[in-house]
Amino acid sequence: MISNNIKRLILIFIDFLFSWFIWRVNIWLGNPCYSVAFNRCFILSVTTFLIVYTPFEIYWSIRDLWYDRWLDLTLKDLEEKEVKISVSKGFLSGTLINHKNQAKIKSKNSLILICHGFSDTKESLQYYYYPLALQGYVILVYDARGTGKSKKTGKRGNFLKRLEDFNDVIQWVQSNRDYSTLKINCIGFSIGALTILCAGFQNMEIRKIIAISSMSYYKNNLPKFNPILRLSYLMKGVNLLPTEEENKRLSPYLIINNTKSNFSPEEWEKLSKRVMLIHSKNDRVIRFSNFKENSIVLESPLKNLLILKKGGHSQKKNEGALVGATLKFLNSE
Repeated sequence: MISNNIKRLILIFIDFLFSWFIWRVNIWLGNPCYSVAFNRCFILSVTTFLIVYTPFEIYWSIRDLWYDRWLDLTLKDLEEKEVKISVSKGFLSGTLINHKNQAKIKSKNSLILICHGFSDTKESLQYYYYPLALQGYVILVYDARGTGKSKKTGKRGNFLKRLEDFNDVIQWVQSNRDYSTLKINCIGFSIGALTILCAGFQNMEIRKIIAISSMSYYKNNLPKFNPILRLSYLMKGVNLLPTEEENKRLSPYLIINNTKSNFSPEEWEKLSKRVMLIHSKNDRVIRFSNFKENSIVLESPLKNLLILKKGGHSQKKNEGALVGATLKFLNSE
């Protein structure tokens, strides 16, 4: 994955070429770039450079401020332990969080596996999972491959590998004697939601699934007419031309729909009603139509759906509602 500094160097190089082009255009127009006219050509070229570069720098700065809006938290009632989970060609960096009061942990007897979104790291979701840990749930959150402390494990845009990694993490939990007896719940954001639905929906050992801002059809959500976004995805290793088979494996709607024929009506009811969907109507990254399609194929009861009017894809200012709805759903039978 390309670092932010490399991205800046690439932008500066392209910007420099564009500014040089403006310089040459001035010569072609009869403005000699020497002597007295030098200042005019120089100012035009520098201005061009700044016009191109400045919006990107402003965007990166605002983005960093946004993702850092929640400072790292430490709570005296919680214990944290860093773990490494073996996956294909490397390890995933994970954090286990639990309450120091063992009675609270026993009262829930549950572990929540958190799968973050495409541009997140495990720390960026502290505001969400710390309140769950304070209630007595054991939390396991991990950096997906290509992100955070798992950056060297692979490309973050390799979503098929994310599905395999998810299954490896589930196996790690089940084989760990300290956590193997706990009930497993899964929560995912965006690509993390796609991951838990595609890789975990048919796993009946998973007690409950909460999918936040999830896709329905993978291929339909890839940028088609936005060259800047397509370039960004390509630089991050996202496959913009998936095969039919890859699309099937990465489309929750298709996975869920195909599952209906493989299970009895009773088993299907258990599978579908253990899923909660959360989405904002003004989500511009993964449109609200995805939520509608997934809820229809799941045959979701209203109590398993949370529709938020605002908040966008990142659920801005919806943090309290997310935590409250999550606890209500997890605590229900």
